[in-house]
Amino acid sequence: VSTQSTGAFTKFDTLQASFPGHSNPICDLKQSHKKLFTSDDNGCILVWHHKGDSWELVKTFEGAGSPCSTLCVYKELVIGGFGSGHIRVFDHSEGSLVAEITAHARWINAIDVTPSGLMISVSEDTAVHLWDLNTTSHYHSICIPNVQLCGVNFLPETEDFAVTGYDMRDILVFRKKH
Repeated sequence: VSTQSTGAFTKFDTLQASFPGHSNPICDLKQSHKKLFTSDDNGCILVWHHKGDSWELVKTFEGAGSPCSTLCVYKELVIGGFGSGHIRVFDHSEGSLVAEITAHARWINAIDVTPSGLMISVSEDTAVHLWDLNTTSHYHSICIPNVQLCGVNFLPETEDFAVTGYDMRDILVFRKKH
C-alpha cells in the first residue's frame, strides 16, 4: 500500500508466484524484454520468460560455487559479476558462455553497460575497470584507494560514470576526456 500526495491509498494485488529452480539464496535479479534473470549464492544464473500470468524457466547457467552477486543485461547477453572476481558473459538466447574475464582481485559488486557495449565493473579491491564488451578487451582502469567499491552506473547518454563505496556519503563522478 502506498500513499499518494492526495492522501488516497493505492492498493496492489498480492501476487504469490513461485520460481522453483534455485537451490541457493538468490542474490540479484534483472529484467529485459519479457525475461527475468536471477542469480544465486552458488553462481547459477537462471533465465525466465514471462507468459501471461506465469513465468517459465527457459535457461540455466550452472554455477561454479562462487556467488553471482550482480547481473547486467546487454542485447542477447547476460553478464554476471562473481565473488571470485570473475565476470562471465553468457548468450542467453544460445545458452552458451561467450567469455570469462578474470576481472578483479576481490568480490565484484556492480556492473553496468552502455548501449555501445562499454562495460564497467567495480569491486571491493578498490578498482574500477572499463571493458569493450564487443571484443571483451580491457579499456581502462582507475584505482580509488581505501574504498571498497559497491556501486557504479554510467550517466545517461554518455561514457561518464558515477561510483560509490561502502560507508561513503559521496558519489564520485568521472568524465571522459575528449
